[in-house]
Amino acid sequence: MMPQRIIFDADLTMGIEGCDIDDGLAILFALGHEKENPGSVVVEGLCTSYGNSTLDAVYANAQKVCNALGLKAPLLKGACDKDHPDCEAARFLVEKANASPGEISLCVTGSTTNLKGAMLLDDQVLTKLRSVVFMGGVTRSLVFNGKVMDELNFSCDPEATSLSLAAANRGARITVMTANNCLPAHFMPDEFARWLSVGADGGYLYRSCRPWFDTMRREYGISGFCCWDVLASAYLLEPELFVDEGFDVVVSPGMLRAGFLEPAFPGSPSARINAPRIADPAVFCDRALRMWRLAIE
Repeated sequence: MMPQRIIFDADLTMGIEGCDIDDGLAILFALGHEKENPGSVVVEGLCTSYGNSTLDAVYANAQKVCNALGLKAPLLKGACDKDHPDCEAARFLVEKANASPGEISLCVTGSTTNLKGAMLLDDQVLTKLRSVVFMGGVTRSLVFNGKVMDELNFSCDPEATSLSLAAANRGARITVMTANNCLPAHFMPDEFARWLSVGADGGYLYRSCRPWFDTMRREYGISGFCCWDVLASAYLLEPELFVDEGFDVVVSPGMLRAGFLEPAFPGSPSARINAPRIADPAVFCDRALRMWRLAIE
C-alpha cells in the first residue's frame, strides 16, 4: 500500500503552560502509527496557525516539539490572523496539492485561515487533495460541569471556514470531527501516567501534558481531558475506529462565528460533509494511548 501523505495544519501548543495539548497528540498518533506500520505515513509538512495562542508563540513552540520528536518535515509559518491570509503555509499547500493531485491529505486542527489563503491563490486547491479532515465546530452547546465552553477552531475565521466547507460542493472530500462527537475521547490522569510516564522525570511527553490535567480541574472542575484533535489524525489513518455519518450543513459565516454547524434546511446555502462518530470509545482511547506510547519509545 502507498503511504498516507499528510500535511498537518495546527495551532501546536503542547508544552506551553495553560494551552491545549491535543494538536501535539494528533501528530504523535501519526508517528506512532508509522512506528507500528513502517512506511505507512509520511508527514509532508507542518503548517502553523493561530488559535490556541499567537502565531509567533505557536511557531516557536512547534520548532521545539519537532526537535524533541525528531520530526524532520518542513515547518511553515501560517497566517497571523484572519485578515492576513497570504502566508508561507498557504503557498505550501497550493504547491503540494498541485504537485501531487489526489495524493495528499490535510489534517486541520487549528484556525482555518491558512486554507483561505490557499484558496485565494487556487480556488480548487481543496479538491486536489485526497481528503481534508477538520477538528472543529459544535452541533449543540458544550457544557462542562455547568460551564459553557466556547468553540475555537471554526469560529476564529468564519469566512475561511465557510469557504472550506463549501468546497465539498466542488468535489472536495470534507470530514469534520465535531467537538460534540469528540467528547467520548476522554483520558484520565492515572491511565495517562500508566501508559506514558517514562523514566524518573516522566519523560518529555508526560512532562508536556501533565499540567493540562491541572488546568482542566482548575478551570472546569473535571478530572481528565478530552483529546479533541487526535480524532482528525486517527480518522485519516484508522477510519475503522469510526462510523461515518453524512451531515448537510448550512454554509454561513454568520452561524460559524460561534462555530455552530447548523443542519441544512430547504433553500439554505449548504454542503454535504462527513461528521463521523467514534464507534467504540474504549477501543479508541486504548488505541490512542498505544500509538502515543509507540511514538515516544
